[in-house]
Amino acid sequence: MCHGVSRLWCVLVPVTSPPSKRSDRIAGMFDAIAPRYDLLNRVLSAGLDRRWRRRAIQSLGLTRQTVLLDVCSGTADVPLEARRSEGLGMVIGVDFARAMLKVGSKKIQRAGLQAGIGLVQADATRLPVRTASVDAVTVAFGIRNVERPNEACLEMARTLKSGGRLAILEFGVPRIPGISTLYLWYFRFLLPRVGRFVSGHQGAYAYLPASVITFPAPEAFCEILATAGFTRVSAVPLSLGIVYLYTAQRA
Repeated sequence: MCHGVSRLWCVLVPVTSPPSKRSDRIAGMFDAIAPRYDLLNRVLSAGLDRRWRRRAIQSLGLTRQTVLLDVCSGTADVPLEARRSEGLGMVIGVDFARAMLKVGSKKIQRAGLQAGIGLVQADATRLPVRTASVDAVTVAFGIRNVERPNEACLEMARTLKSGGRLAILEFGVPRIPGISTLYLWYFRFLLPRVGRFVSGHQGAYAYLPASVITFPAPEAFCEILATAGFTRVSAVPLSLGIVYLYTAQRA
């Protein structure tokens, strides 16, 4: 059954079962595209991905004493931006794709920020972080790749101190007539072709539209966050609803 915005997907995208999100499969896919991942992010978002990350970081009200945990950290864009713009004492980045973390480590070394950023290979549903030990948590375009996002949200809540802040960026579908149709055409037909051409990977950028369509709608994901123990949950559309910024606070 198709409802609301998802009706557009029923016209433009064949309705299929959710893509496999087994951690080994997803990690392998991101390992394969790691060398071109940053370039593709800039090209496919027209450079907006940097602005979105800055907006998420600014929403947290960080200080120099803040310990930030970045989940699904990829090539460490969020840790680097947080250290450069906010001067944090410590940022911990966690991701399950080893090749992505290797790219991130090289970027951190080039920036001379090794002392303030640590990268760890681990799954988002089993974070190697003590309970109530961090002040803020971020996820940038990674929560939809987690096989059990509700478990990841529970884990993030576990790691946060009481009153700690959460900021999650994730792709959405614009709800403005006309804009939504144009965006879905780009998302379904053009983006996978450009991604395949630049990355050389057959399936990674065909996976992206499928992973977005099967991710919970903003209202439903806010409910997941609330169930995980977060309060003051909100979903703010950015860039006409291409992306949503979810913010919340640990009870």
